[in-house]
Amino acid sequence: MSGAVQNLMKSTRSLAEVASKTIGSKMNQQYAKVMQENAKYVLEDKSKLADMPKQYVFTHLAELPAYTAQATKEWHMTKAKLSGWRELSTSEAATGLLFAGEIFAWFCVGEYVGRGFSLTGYDY
Repeated sequence: MSGAVQNLMKSTRSLAEVASKTIGSKMNQQYAKVMQENAKYVLEDKSKLADMPKQYVFTHLAELPAYTAQATKEWHMTKAKLSGWRELSTSEAATGLLFAGEIFAWFCVGEYVGRGFSLTGYDY
């Protein structure tokens, strides 16, 4: 190799070493900061780690009655609104129609995908 290429390699290597040290130290500082801010979420007892999936599932299952009560309330509100469909404003009717159209469109997309991306039918 020529002397110019060797000098270029040396200077590039030294610049890379300086950049590596700078970036490495900044990354270590950032990691330490993030871990310090979130230390309360780190489990000290690793045996509790096995219980976490069950805790997650059953915590969400415990919320199910509240969700079903809210859904029932919303269903009754919707039924009450639709029972007087003649009093709906044009804006409400248009919104409902667009919503129904979107549901139908996604149904059609699902059927298309389910048929193996074929418009003519199922392949037997």
